Amino acid sequence: MITFLLYGVAIWLWWQQRNPLYVLALAAGQLSTLLEPFWRLLYSLQTLPTLSTIVSVLSSPFDVMSSLRAAWPDTLPAMIILQLYLYRWWNPGAWSGLFIYAMFVSFQLLLSLLGLRTGAPPVLLGPLPFAFSADLLAALMSAAISYGLCYVFLSVYHYSWPSMAVTILPMPLLFGGLIYGVVGAPLLIGRLLPDGEWPVFIGLFLTLGLLGWCIAIITSGISRSTPLVGAIR
Repeated sequence: MITFLLYGVAIWLWWQQRNPLYVLALAAGQLSTLLEPFWRLLYSLQTLPTLSTIVSVLSSPFDVMSSLRAAWPDTLPAMIILQLYLYRWWNPGAWSGLFIYAMFVSFQLLLSLLGLRTGAPPVLLGPLPFAFSADLLAALMSAAISYGLCYVFLSVYHYSWPSMAVTILPMPLLFGGLIYGVVGAPLLIGRLLPDGEWPVFIGLFLTLGLLGWCIAIITSGISRSTPLVGAIR
């Protein structure tokens, strides 16, 4: 119901602003579930998977209901910030960017607490070194995806519609691959090594470091964002 309501709002904004970005963003959120089974397999591994297991997971059918639930948790925060920017209620900058990232983390934690989204793959990790919460790691990673989408939405708002569609539709998939696949790789490798807690600790440290690096890069991009021509007064 939340997804259908947001699609209605997105269509209304399309008519009001003559811009389909919001509908494209929700559709992109749905497409992000294409690799969800694969990420869940990786984050639940205790031993190396067989090739047949990976092929079976990648060939699983597209789940329409799961995709509907995934349309907005990562994309909605970015769309809200875009609206604030268009109405000149928010200005891009380094500190304001970090502030909205912190808000995105809080939003993801709230969704998890209320049970309004399927937990992001890192929740499957179980106990982490030094009692670091897997739920917090999942929120940090999901918020990083929203943060990246925020920068993309700010950048492509005045693109032509075909260019906007080509840019936006694959972005949640690409950011998911970056965050869950590349940033999370040290932690996933550390969990598969047989030498106890230290590989996991080093993997967690490296994952958090890579995540911080991604946030810094996105923040730098947001702080250099030029004002959108024709912003709503």
